[in-house]
Amino acid sequence: MKRRWLLVSAALSIATVLIWASSRSWRAPSDPGSPSIPAPPPSSIPAPALALPEVLTVHEQEASAYHARLFAEEEDVVLVTPAGFTTIRPGQSAREHHVALGPVVARQGEALVFWRSGSLRELSLADGGERKLAALPRPPRYLLASGGRLACIDGDRERTSLQTLSGGDIRLVHETAHGITAAAMRAADVYWVAQGRDDAWRIERIDLDGKHQLSSPAHHGRVPAMLAVGNDGVYFYDGPQRGVRRLTFDLERESSVLPGVVCSPVVVSNHVVCAQVGGLYDVPPSGAAPRFLASERAGPITALALTPSRAFWVAENGAEKLLVRSVTIGGP
Repeated sequence: MKRRWLLVSAALSIATVLIWASSRSWRAPSDPGSPSIPAPPPSSIPAPALALPEVLTVHEQEASAYHARLFAEEEDVVLVTPAGFTTIRPGQSAREHHVALGPVVARQGEALVFWRSGSLRELSLADGGERKLAALPRPPRYLLASGGRLACIDGDRERTSLQTLSGGDIRLVHETAHGITAAAMRAADVYWVAQGRDDAWRIERIDLDGKHQLSSPAHHGRVPAMLAVGNDGVYFYDGPQRGVRRLTFDLERESSVLPGVVCSPVVVSNHVVCAQVGGLYDVPPSGAAPRFLASERAGPITALALTPSRAFWVAENGAEKLLVRSVTIGGP
């Protein structure tokens, strides 16, 4: 029975890809918003019986969707690309700001932190003022911020170092012989996916103050490409069969959130919102059935962000063009 279910699920996923590919040929070039015919939902998400909520296209830009990130705080969303940032606020037109930020950027409150010319720098979102934070010889692979703390992760498949900003200097916190494939941060704790030479991987937690280092049991198979921090744990996508999973903050208990679905990228707040070919769906925290949120036929979804009331995403819209769209999430 399980084998039959997996075959059916795989067939439906393939059908979704084919339908999305064919949709590019019939969609009218003049259509400025989302298509009127919703894309098929994931195989385990029932098709919506009622009309989907309205999808808003809040911004369009000549930039690659694959180099864009979204940061949300309250109702405020910031789109970041290597060439600048765009503020998206309720009731206001999106405002573009052109500044060389490079490929590694983190949001820290009302500022962006980035690397340029041998130093970490901070850029105010309010007035565009810029200042140097600390010397750093080369750009980190990951730059993370949470509250008032900042983490820099550097290295390659053979060795990785974790550093933090402390008193105007960069201080080494931890080193490992493992490569890192994904990272996220909560307060002073950094969570990352460490992959060993035997291809086993673990999720590890390192306190920036050096007090605690924890590790989950070893996993084998597909390595998560991203981590998302929620209110009740660390979430990750573990392939189409195992779907979305949650690990408690102490790394002791792992559980299934939604198996048998495609979910990449994923973002978590009081909801879990997943993207896949053709659109987005929402996993309510109440344990209710997942809800299909919106279609996306322009192209792949590359970034997601959540405010308390809406989901925002970046989609590719042709070579070096991106769209930012938004849809209401709804209640819990």
